[in-house]
Amino acid sequence: MKLILKIYLIVIGYSVQLGAQNSSVFPNVDEAKVQELISQMTIEEKAYQLVSYYFGTNIYSNANLRLGIPNLIAGECLNGFMANGATRFPQAIAMASTWDPDLIERMGNVVAKEARAYGVHQCYSPMLAVVRDVRWGRIEESYGEDPFLVGKIGVAYIKGLQGTGEQRFDKEHILACAKHFVADGEPMAGDNGAAMDVSEYNLHNIHIYPFRMAMKGARVSSIMPAHHLLNGIPCHANNFILNDILRGQYGWDGLVVSDNQDIPRLYNLFYYASDPSDAARKSLEAGVHQELDLSVGFNNRVYGHNLIETVKKDIIPEKLLDNAVAVNLRAKFALGLFDTEIPSPDIFVKQDSAPPVYYADHFKRYRGAGISSYNSIKNTHEKNINWKTINDKKSDELALEVAHKAIVLLKNEKNTLPLDSNKLKKIAVIGPNANAIRVGGYSRGELKYFVTILEGIKNYVGDKIEVCYAEGTDIDTERSKNYDIQFEQELTRKAESIVKNTAAPESQKILEAVELARKSDVAILAIGGSEATCRENEDTDYLGLRGRQLELVQAVKATGTPCVVILIGGRPLAINWVAENIPGIIQGWYLGQETGNAIADVLFGKVNPGGKLPVSVPHNVGQVPLFYNKLETGRPRRIYASSPKPLFPFGYGLSYTTFRLDNLILKNACIASNEKTSLSVDITNTGKVPGEEVVQLYIQARNTARVRPKKELRGFQRIYLEPGQKKTLNFEIGKEQLEYWNTNWVVEPGKYTLFTATDSSDEKLQMNNTELTIK
Repeated sequence: MKLILKIYLIVIGYSVQLGAQNSSVFPNVDEAKVQELISQMTIEEKAYQLVSYYFGTNIYSNANLRLGIPNLIAGECLNGFMANGATRFPQAIAMASTWDPDLIERMGNVVAKEARAYGVHQCYSPMLAVVRDVRWGRIEESYGEDPFLVGKIGVAYIKGLQGTGEQRFDKEHILACAKHFVADGEPMAGDNGAAMDVSEYNLHNIHIYPFRMAMKGARVSSIMPAHHLLNGIPCHANNFILNDILRGQYGWDGLVVSDNQDIPRLYNLFYYASDPSDAARKSLEAGVHQELDLSVGFNNRVYGHNLIETVKKDIIPEKLLDNAVAVNLRAKFALGLFDTEIPSPDIFVKQDSAPPVYYADHFKRYRGAGISSYNSIKNTHEKNINWKTINDKKSDELALEVAHKAIVLLKNEKNTLPLDSNKLKKIAVIGPNANAIRVGGYSRGELKYFVTILEGIKNYVGDKIEVCYAEGTDIDTERSKNYDIQFEQELTRKAESIVKNTAAPESQKILEAVELARKSDVAILAIGGSEATCRENEDTDYLGLRGRQLELVQAVKATGTPCVVILIGGRPLAINWVAENIPGIIQGWYLGQETGNAIADVLFGKVNPGGKLPVSVPHNVGQVPLFYNKLETGRPRRIYASSPKPLFPFGYGLSYTTFRLDNLILKNACIASNEKTSLSVDITNTGKVPGEEVVQLYIQARNTARVRPKKELRGFQRIYLEPGQKKTLNFEIGKEQLEYWNTNWVVEPGKYTLFTATDSSDEKLQMNNTELTIK
């Protein structure tokens, strides 16, 4: 223990030294003031500094009236600040589909501003897991399967939340919290919290990669360890990842906050610690500075009464407690809370009960303004909430812009889309997601407003076109069967029998939907998943459409009425029959409060979709785990009677126009490992309407000491072009694009192939590529 403590204190000293050089996470903090406050505190007062004050639940203050120390209040902001009436943006996986870091940074600024309007100073976002198993319930919270894309979107959001330059941690910005450290996005069998065994090679090159980008590119201020065991050691007591790597290798000196109830799990679940005292010691030695536990009061926390007594008995060195307190105080000073939020007696309000952590399919909707409409907020700062900030129409406009850019066009056979409103008299809007509120996890509370797909279409066409609605079926009225080919054929026969009005076992709701489709010019089917089918702590072993949704689609298709499918939900779905038989398919994910308006704008061509998939879409659950940047297999992959290729590849997305890439030029074809060069490529809009395309840069490293994947994303640009317009894009090629971890981060001499393409498929990559030599 003494050796571990010595190492920890050395790391802390190194971090303080970094702070003196202004490379600290919390620069310009007067360390003398921090240490002076600590010297005046009792052990009890020190322990209270380690309490996470979680917005909207039981209040365990980490303020100190006697010494004038303010509260540090935390909340959630996965896709907007999680509070009644806050702006609800598209879900994280939809944010990644924009491939637009500048847009996400602007979004982050709004989210931070609204969080501060509620009196909150820290949010537990973004989630930087590189998700390589789409069965995992938390995939909706992620930015996808590629470490570079995850890092770029994550860095953008962190910059927005924390602010940059002189705005960093000002009155309109907050602490971001990157989570979960580390390697929880590739769980065995897609099992949330599954134990993970991983080599250092994959740990650094895949899972730590986006965290490293967040530390280097945005100086992320806080990090949350993961729930699971990593190589046999719980992340919340893992000195290797928290001290050796995070602090030792990367020199990071920010705030580490536990995930909910994970410190007690060291002794009551994993049996890694013998008791609460041992759990407290191991977590403090690993450098976990703050405990989040929504289930118990202060006295029953590991960092509560137990910690106080064990420090008093010198079982745990008081210096360990002091080090954790110091980081919490630095965060409060960096945010300027000592100047703006001096504590007063009225902040100490006890709540007898707290609302449960829950997920639901339906949310209350709020329209209007005024504090009375938010009376369910139980929060001591209610009188100070800045409602003008919360109700800013510019934030709603930004939510619509993000939703527009997040939409991915998966299929558009024979230019089915956009729909021509001048040729339509009646539209059938069908499906369980057509008139439902779908916003995804960590979106609890009363929404400012939500526009359903049905409402959005009605808003767009007005009185010119009749718009009718039929639910058709629920998302999951019964546990879905694993549809095989023969069963799908049987469903098709049943669907045809419905159209012919012969005996059929389908529900009355499907019959009603079919009848409506028959009488309409086009049928828009809004299907997919819900907050119940994809969520934290509940994974899946089935990737098809749940319930009777496939029956519904097949029955409507069998009427002969032109069909368009809109997919809403938190994870990619294996939609083989739909992909083969429906001419127009849109992937919407969860698009936030403006869902319906965004979908309608794309359906009718007001907006040309330009989003790209941040994940590979599998044909079936048997292909999982499926990701584009895998290492090459020792033999060509073959699957009996099936294809190893994805249904839709990573980076894929269509447009209402067409684009051409050509004239690929590498400025210098041979450079030293410490030099840079540039790669240029021309892009031309060869179609008839304006549009946006995402040009992607992939690299294949050859002859390196360790084998690398044959394609790795290392750059991208989203570009707008008018019809016939051509632009030249430039990509910098240097250390960021070429390095990988092999005992340390290196750029090795060798041959590198550089590709530019509009998705990750081999066919696209072979169209524009060139060779680079590193000498």
